[in-house]
Amino acid sequence: MVKRILLTFFGLLATVVLLFLLFNYKSDLPVEKLIEKHGLADSEFMEMDGMQVHYRQTGEGPPLLLIHGFGGNLWHWKDWTSELDQTHKVVSLDLPGFGLTGPHPAGDYSTKMYIDFIDRFMTKLSIDTFHLGGNSMGGGFAWQYAVQYPEKIRKLILVNSSGYPRDGQSGKMLLGFRLLQMPVINQLVTKITPRSILKKTVEDVYADPTHATPQEVDFYSDMLRRSGNRRALVQRMAVAKEDLSPEIKKVKAPTLIVWGDRDRLIPFENAYQFERDIPSAKAIVYENVGHVPQMEIPERSVRDVIHFLSESSPE
Repeated sequence: MVKRILLTFFGLLATVVLLFLLFNYKSDLPVEKLIEKHGLADSEFMEMDGMQVHYRQTGEGPPLLLIHGFGGNLWHWKDWTSELDQTHKVVSLDLPGFGLTGPHPAGDYSTKMYIDFIDRFMTKLSIDTFHLGGNSMGGGFAWQYAVQYPEKIRKLILVNSSGYPRDGQSGKMLLGFRLLQMPVINQLVTKITPRSILKKTVEDVYADPTHATPQEVDFYSDMLRRSGNRRALVQRMAVAKEDLSPEIKKVKAPTLIVWGDRDRLIPFENAYQFERDIPSAKAIVYENVGHVPQMEIPERSVRDVIHFLSESSPE
């Protein structure tokens, strides 16, 4: 009798799991359809390392490169770009493994690969010196690039940037990111993308979750389903992360640090740690703003960036 009950229970459980998997299964989308649906009028593509790298460059003036964070893409900078390109040549791109660029052919998502990739990308654009900004993971790449190539960076902008170890910090890992680190579960993520989990993850990057509109959630779903992107997220998350925070003190460029005080991913106290560690740095922390100030309060945050870039640099 007990055996029969257990078999019935596990049979029902297996049925529920199977139905869940079938209901949430999402096939990859071909990049051609995504370009047709989400490509911008000024989208460009550059052949690099077997990839067609999606990027934008707009405006005239001193060059400024903007680097998105984990799970992001160049659309994260569209509001800033529309203001900054009045006085600057603004360049943004989808890094390997993200957006329309798609996966790295060799599956290399090491930080070293990204730093080298960014340098060669800018060289192919014939841009030798430039301002550099980055959000979250992209901020981590930005300050590491500034340490490795100090002669190329004029000014540095860090937006809720990675850089310090998480141990003992108040920030937490968002639901979608936690799933990417769970064995077995992270392999299911490469084919199964429940909308409810994606919606929650997008909401949590904002202080005000109403910014995560259904249209935005749909957009992220499409970008995730670009062939190879979901597996790339799992592979990037698995990359061993060495503590390079002592290197932050080697940044020489004048630096603006902007942060939201309701960042659920990286604690805002890190803004002041960056300010202490970088000799020529200024931190601005916004109240009631989350992990992506450039998207949540674009007008206010870009004004601070414009002011920073217009200031004369100390000798």
